[in-house]
Amino acid sequence: MRSFVILLTIAIFSFPAFSQDMEKLKTFAYDWNDLPVKKTKSGEKCQIFEGYTNTLSYFEVHVTTLNPGKAPHGSHVHTDMEELIIVKEGTVEQSINGTKKILGPGSVILASPGDDHGIWNAGDTQASYYIIRWKTENPIDMERSEKAGGSQFYDWNDVTFKTTEKGGKRQFMRRPTATLDELEMHVTTLNEGVTSHGEHVHESEEIILVIKGEVVESIDGTKHKVGPGSLILLMDNVPHGITNAGEGQCEYFAFKWK
Repeated sequence: MRSFVILLTIAIFSFPAFSQDMEKLKTFAYDWNDLPVKKTKSGEKCQIFEGYTNTLSYFEVHVTTLNPGKAPHGSHVHTDMEELIIVKEGTVEQSINGTKKILGPGSVILASPGDDHGIWNAGDTQASYYIIRWKTENPIDMERSEKAGGSQFYDWNDVTFKTTEKGGKRQFMRRPTATLDELEMHVTTLNEGVTSHGEHVHESEEIILVIKGEVVESIDGTKHKVGPGSLILLMDNVPHGITNAGEGQCEYFAFKWK
C-alpha cells in the first residue's frame, strides 16, 4: 500500500564520503506513481535519489514501508551524518537515546550524529516514512546542535496551524543543526486554485514534498503536475513556483538549508 497519510541491537552506520562515481543531483520532479519499489524482509523500499549537491557532499532520500510489528534494522548510530524522518502513513514508534515516542502521519524526527535511534511499525497496518540523510564537508558541530535542541521529535498534532490568506502554514523548525547553519522546514496549505507564488529563484537548495492533493510545480517555465507522495528537488538559482492544481486544499512540506 502506497497511499499517503507519513531492538536494542546497536550498530554503527556510516556512509562513504563523496566519490567521483557519485552523481551530482539536478532539479527534478519525482512523481510518486513512477518510483520503483523493491520488496524487503520487513516490507518495501522505494529509492528516490542518492548523490551530492553544491552544499551537501552526500544526499539521499528513500521511502521505507514496514509491515505491522516490523523494524528495518536494530537501533543504530550515524557517526558522520544527520537524518530526517517524515512519517508518510501509519503509526511508528521512534526511539532516540532510549526516549520513545509514538508518531503518526506528518510527524518529523531529526536524528543528530552520535545519537542512537531506531524505528518500528507500532500499528496494525502498514507504516511508511521518508528517510532523508545528508552530510557536508564541514566539521560536525555538536555544541551548535545541542544549543538548538539536538535530536528532536516533531509531532504533527503539536505543530500549530496558522491560517493565511492563501490557506495556512505549520512551521516545524528554523534552527541550526550539527552540519547546517540553518534548516528551515514548514508545511504549506493552499486553497483550491491558489498559487503560492510565481516563479522565483533563491540561493538555497530546496525540497517540496507533497502530502495532500495535487500541485503543479513550474520549473524554469516547464509545468510538472504531481500528487501525494511526490518529491520535487530544487537546486539553487532555478526558477520555480507552485500552484494547487486539484480539488480542495493541498498540503506540502517545504524545506531549505544553508
